[in-house]
Amino acid sequence: MAKLILKQQEPLKGSWFSHYGSQIAYAGFIVLLLAISLGVLFAFKPSSVAVPVQVLPLLTSATDAQVKSQYLSDWNKLIEMQATYESLAKMANSREQAQTLLNQAEMTWQHLLIMTESTEKLGLNAQEKAQLSLEQAYQQDQWQAQIHFAELRLERFSEQTPIANTSIEPNKPELASTQVLDTLTNNKFIAQPPAGVQLPAGFCTLNGSGVCKPENTQ
Repeated sequence: MAKLILKQQEPLKGSWFSHYGSQIAYAGFIVLLLAISLGVLFAFKPSSVAVPVQVLPLLTSATDAQVKSQYLSDWNKLIEMQATYESLAKMANSREQAQTLLNQAEMTWQHLLIMTESTEKLGLNAQEKAQLSLEQAYQQDQWQAQIHFAELRLERFSEQTPIANTSIEPNKPELASTQVLDTLTNNKFIAQPPAGVQLPAGFCTLNGSGVCKPENTQ
C-alpha cells in the first residue's frame, strides 16, 4: 500500500543578526537609559562650598629672597585658613556658627589682600608677575563669593526669631454686663418717655444698674 509522506519545509536560515537583533536592540536601550540616569545624577548633584586648593607658586624669577620666603609662608597660611573655612561651612547650622563662618571668610579675605600688596616687592619678571596677578584676582573673587555665602547663611538664621506668646484674658461676664449697664444710663435716648407721657407705676426706666431687679419693681 502506498504511503503519503509529507515533508515539512525547513525555515530559511538567516543571518546571526536577524535572530538576535531584537535582543541587542533591547540591551542597547537599557544601556542608554542607564547612561542618561547617571548623567542627570551628576548634573544635579549639589555643589560644594569648598574653595579649590591653590598650588604653591614657584616664583622662580623673584629677586628678593626674604620677601619670597614670607610670601610662600603667607600662602601656606592661606591654605590653612581655607581648610578651616571648609570645616566651618559643613557645620553652619545655627546663627552662631554662621557668624563664625563669616568671620573666618573675612579674615581670609584680609589675609589675601595683604599678600597682594607684597606682590610688587617680589621682583618678578613681567610674565610671572602677570600670571600671579591673575591668580590672586581669581582668589579674591572666590573669597568674595564665600563672604556673600556666609552672609546669606547668617541672614537666614537671623530671620528665624521666636514669636512671643501673648495671652488674651477673656472678659468676665459679670464685669461686662455691669459696664454695659453703666454706659446705658449716660445715653439720653435710652428708656426716656416722650414729653407729656406718664409711665405706669413700676415701669423700669433703666435709671441705673440693678434697678430692674425683681425686688426693686415690687
